[in-house]
Amino acid sequence: MADSSGTTVFDNLPEWLVVDEILVRLPPKDILRCRAVRKSWLSGTSTNTFILDHHRRQPSLPIIKHHKGICRLTGASNERKIRPVLQYARHFSSNNVTLHAACDGFLIMSQQRSDFRICNPATRKCASLPHPPSRPGSRFVDVVGFYQHTTSGEHRVLWVSVPIPVIRAIRATGPQGADMAIELPDYFVLTVGSDQPRCIQWPTISKQEFPDIRSSRNPPVHHRGSLHWEMGINITVFDTIAETFRRMSCPARLENTHMWSPDSLSDMGGALALCRSAPDCLTFDIWVLQDYDAETWGFQYQINLLAMEVSPPIDLGIMLIPMTTLINEHELLIQQCPSRLLHCEIDGVSLRDVESGEHEYHLLPLTTHRLQESMISLPLFEAQEEDAVNKEAPFVIVL
Repeated sequence: MADSSGTTVFDNLPEWLVVDEILVRLPPKDILRCRAVRKSWLSGTSTNTFILDHHRRQPSLPIIKHHKGICRLTGASNERKIRPVLQYARHFSSNNVTLHAACDGFLIMSQQRSDFRICNPATRKCASLPHPPSRPGSRFVDVVGFYQHTTSGEHRVLWVSVPIPVIRAIRATGPQGADMAIELPDYFVLTVGSDQPRCIQWPTISKQEFPDIRSSRNPPVHHRGSLHWEMGINITVFDTIAETFRRMSCPARLENTHMWSPDSLSDMGGALALCRSAPDCLTFDIWVLQDYDAETWGFQYQINLLAMEVSPPIDLGIMLIPMTTLINEHELLIQQCPSRLLHCEIDGVSLRDVESGEHEYHLLPLTTHRLQESMISLPLFEAQEEDAVNKEAPFVIVL
């Protein structure tokens, strides 16, 4: 507020204090507005140091899908709500627009796996994303992971080319019928904006064990410079610096229990955590990786929804496999049915419904993608005509 002389409280503060201690704590949308107020604020908030420091301070929160678009979780722990990020353009829906990956505030989307786009909702930048060409005999090309290569500073995408299964006849001397010959997928790394893919070798496994780790179905967890996917009794790890695959173990006690129930990996306050539901879909166990290098897991919490009060009560007639994701080391999101999203305190005390700011939206399955807003830009955005790209996009940024 200005006094009678027109001086504001900011005029009495050192410029570095305003930029490094005040503006850096604001949401991206507010910073973009502040850039129009003073030239010094524009220059101070445009440095790489400021942009990265600001990004690190932003919360990393789960992404929720609706039939009309993509939303994010917002608000304090006692009043979590759903707010829109992207809305599908006219004639488009969740049936033909896919969210593939999220990293550093960027989202990778596609229209029926043929038109891939990368966007930053906070800065409203969007561009077409080159991808490896389909090889002969390939069924489709899809995104496996998305990360920043810290050595080069480049943002890179891990792609998979999935082959078409081939039905082959069994020799007359063998069993009657036919056999399906399955070839392993091909994995490629592509720097964002480049069209020169590099092949990545998958660890030696049998053809019956080849993984389906597409990011749209099974998003990885970014932890300790690697991407992690839960794959049954093992966790698949991709080192984003060396760009190599390896495997690590899940908790030993889970190897032969409830294999039909999908596990959910999350970063729990700097530690890798795994959440698994019991067959009743009402009890959840949370395990934490206590020693990453030794792959030592420890049981941390058990959550029983029946022991917690919630209004309206949980419909016990609905026995769908629940989707879960950790918000942080204290909070958990649980989707027990398509139309209801529950916010749970991990200590087992509080359980409440998450409200949507768009009441006409119908919830789709909870994703384990996360959005951590940023003002980071990419050379690809500058290289393409944004207006021309946005006119063709199957979605509209509304963040």
